[in-house]
Amino acid sequence: MARPAPIVIAFFYESISLYLSKGYSLEECMELDKDTTIDAIIQSMRSNGYDVVPVGDIDELVRRIGLGEHKNWDLGFSISEGMHGTGREAQIPGILEAYQIPTVFSDAATLALGLDKAKTKMVLEYFGIPTAPFAVVPASCSDDTTRPVISHILQRSRHERELREFPLFIKPSCEGSSKGIYSFCKVNSPSELTDGVQKLQTKFPRQSILIERYLGGHEYSVSLLGTGASTRVIGTLHLDWDAARKRKCQSDLAEISDDIFARGFLDVENKNTENDKDVMKFLMSAESPEAQASEQLALQVWRVMELRDAGRVDIRWGADGKPYVLEVNPLPGLAPGYSFLTETARLQGISHEKLIGEIISSAIERNPHLKSLKIRDK
Repeated sequence: MARPAPIVIAFFYESISLYLSKGYSLEECMELDKDTTIDAIIQSMRSNGYDVVPVGDIDELVRRIGLGEHKNWDLGFSISEGMHGTGREAQIPGILEAYQIPTVFSDAATLALGLDKAKTKMVLEYFGIPTAPFAVVPASCSDDTTRPVISHILQRSRHERELREFPLFIKPSCEGSSKGIYSFCKVNSPSELTDGVQKLQTKFPRQSILIERYLGGHEYSVSLLGTGASTRVIGTLHLDWDAARKRKCQSDLAEISDDIFARGFLDVENKNTENDKDVMKFLMSAESPEAQASEQLALQVWRVMELRDAGRVDIRWGADGKPYVLEVNPLPGLAPGYSFLTETARLQGISHEKLIGEIISSAIERNPHLKSLKIRDK
């Protein structure tokens, strides 16, 4: 009797170097992965005993489907962010679902929802999960009508009373990696709100703009592994800006601007600069009662939204001493030494190889027919 073949994983991604070479700007490519990250993920999958077929982006997927190569794939593993549309993270998983190829991470519908922060907040409210009071400026609103539209939207919001007071926070609904977050996104007056929304509309004309009550408390990013009842928290990062400022003063990293920490939130400057790794290492702190409460809230979010395999839930505390969900990340970054999930795992003694193995094992557990296939000896 022939031995079963190893599980074949088709791996999907966009290389930042490729898209820069195509003429896209650095900001447009901000969510894409470096070649070193892509290579590290492939190596970690192979180290776990899987056969890996690097495919690349959606253009390459469509070409290979046309050649019938997809018939040899047992599982899809997509870190593809996509380049166009507000459902771009769901595009490759959606195609794989159409061809009945099981995928790692949440399904296409959940990925599309998770990328849209405004719609995610609507779902969270339905389940009674606390999220910052908010209103949404639709993408159809033009510059000429921004001021009256914002006033009307705020008045009609169910959170109208909470949104009367400043500061507020604005951001495009469907971006990640702090793309679309600038120093002007924290607004302190009606004029700043109108001007800020107009700036974001100019840069992101096809997206709605989210207006939220600014939360000034501590911020946590909770990393999770598993699906359903098997889900567990592997750890939590604390974005403690006050402590970061103090530690920066005691370090030799004088080239990092104090303004980065003074803002109190991640924006395109402090998340994606040459010093970003140095900035990130300041923001990781130990466990606390707040962190534990944030983890319990994150687990609740994970289960009601039926998230799968691995991801993050970002939470910030308000002046009322309560935690609020900022956003859900069903497609987490997996860059070794940088991404929140991988750094959280590292701090808990989980190597990149083991992390990738556990993510894939969770996906296999959801697809019993894959259990009969062989995992190649390491």
